[in-house]
Amino acid sequence: MVSWRVLIGSFLLASVPVAASVAADDSAGMASYEAVYHLDLWENTPSSAVESVDGKTFYSLTRGCDGWHSTEKYAINFLLSEGQSSEFVSVYDVWESHKGDSFSFNIKEDSSFDGKKSYEGFANLFTGYGEAQFFGDADGSIELPSHTVFPQKHLTTLIKQAEAGSRVYQSHLFIGGEADDSQYFTSTLIGNAKEISMDIDMGRHSDDTLWPLRVAYFDPEANDAEPEYEIEFMIQPNGIIRSYVVDYGDFSMRAIMESFSPGSEESC
Repeated sequence: MVSWRVLIGSFLLASVPVAASVAADDSAGMASYEAVYHLDLWENTPSSAVESVDGKTFYSLTRGCDGWHSTEKYAINFLLSEGQSSEFVSVYDVWESHKGDSFSFNIKEDSSFDGKKSYEGFANLFTGYGEAQFFGDADGSIELPSHTVFPQKHLTTLIKQAEAGSRVYQSHLFIGGEADDSQYFTSTLIGNAKEISMDIDMGRHSDDTLWPLRVAYFDPEANDAEPEYEIEFMIQPNGIIRSYVVDYGDFSMRAIMESFSPGSEESC
């Protein structure tokens, strides 16, 4: 089963690396919030082993004085074609500096297939290079390309690209976890803005304008022209994700927001 922690990291035209501008904090317009999403099966093919999906995810994003703190919790049950079921539970807790040059992660996973796993570590970007250190079940260190971006910087840049009228954007994304599964080359198709109202009361954070962003995730070391998976987000200009669909090729699952509350922000 795929690494679910990529979902938070993907929130891309331009071939210029965005890490060249890490000295600026351009995420001021992003909202702190908490939301619960319901997960279900969107589509599957005759060859798919997945018959149904039922789950929930809790997501929170908080703007602190020195950076962004986010937590994502998943609980998913997969019903397989042979009548078996597979459960997956995870907690993905990360911090990212406002400048987008420092990142830390703490990940705990428990699945029917792989049992319990734990990963933690940090990464930093410097002039001309970057590095990441891993602990827990994946000790070690790796060098990062100088144009690497972290999840919150990635999300902010996507929205700015959409507002500027860009249609395609590419980036090298670091999300943490295992060293061999911590980086992706991403290519995003940016659709036209849509006006879609929301039944849930979001108060001052409500915005009927949504940007469709379809992000393809590739193994940066592979020569395969096909992505490992794709995620299509429906996202507000303030960074709030209304819904998303994760496409693994032989099946896809959908996440729909079912509750929302404004997040707290530190007084700096």
